[in-house]
Amino acid sequence: QATDATGRGQPVLEVVVPAHNAASFLAETIAALAAQTRPAERVSIIDDRSRDDTRAIAEACRARYAGLFELRVLANAGPPGPAAARNTAIRTSTADIILLMDADDLAEPHHHASLLGALSAAPDVVLAFGNSLVFEDGRVVIPDMHARSGLAGLPVETLALGVATFGERMFDLLLDGSRFTTAACAFRRDAALAAGLFDERLVYNEDTDFFLRLALRGRFAFVADVVTRKRSHGANLMTHSKVHFTRGAALSLARLAANANDLPASRRAAVAAALRRAVYGHLYAASRSGSAAYREAVAIALRAGLPGLALDPRHLARLALSRLLTPLD
Repeated sequence: QATDATGRGQPVLEVVVPAHNAASFLAETIAALAAQTRPAERVSIIDDRSRDDTRAIAEACRARYAGLFELRVLANAGPPGPAAARNTAIRTSTADIILLMDADDLAEPHHHASLLGALSAAPDVVLAFGNSLVFEDGRVVIPDMHARSGLAGLPVETLALGVATFGERMFDLLLDGSRFTTAACAFRRDAALAAGLFDERLVYNEDTDFFLRLALRGRFAFVADVVTRKRSHGANLMTHSKVHFTRGAALSLARLAANANDLPASRRAAVAAALRRAVYGHLYAASRSGSAAYREAVAIALRAGLPGLALDPRHLARLALSRLLTPLD
């Protein structure tokens, strides 16, 4: 822990930023981290095999912000993707609190302070998250991600002024998919290590997979304020096809269900139901994407013990139609 002017211990914060070909946005992202009302002690940029000037820009920012925080530049020590990149920094961190940020997103000036305040609202809170908006070319396209994800309006338990929690219901809410953005959350590093960090086999849905395991270790607290501005553009994962995300969800829940004996008995039925929904959703998306995607989806369904879903005549009809509409080479 760091020590403030009064001599009281303060948690050490580290921002973890995976970066793949992020030269167009990275300097602006780091500048927003430097404008925090409560700056982090360290910012880690993890270069994920970039082929542009990502690393050079990160190195240039190190000297620029040396008086504000330590900036370290790392190479992804695992397979390609944000999961391994984040793990590279978290494993070697000495911080108490990890804040996630994407290399193309912007933190509002109160981002760190709001999330730290929410995380400190109760001793059993392991993660805190805030709201996000999405912008594209300077124009806001989604003003309220909590409303879009269905969180807004749900009953909550109030922990402190402006801080709330869904309690144990957070796990069940996450079973249906992502509820907040990675760039709008902070968590305790020791809880993350105990939960197993990010699954490096997943490129999509790796965040929700991690949040599910972390939710088994404590409560999530949140604030309704927008703390992050997410950038939508042609190169980010937000623009990729639905089949990739449904595949990630199906794989994640299949692995969770395979270890159901480690779950509280009250959670097992909910996980089984969520797995069935996820596999069905992936089969639906894959049936619209062609034979190769559908064959892989069928294999996932078989491994999950749900062969009947793959034989749904609606999926097969949709697959046949997609093949008819695909131009011949």
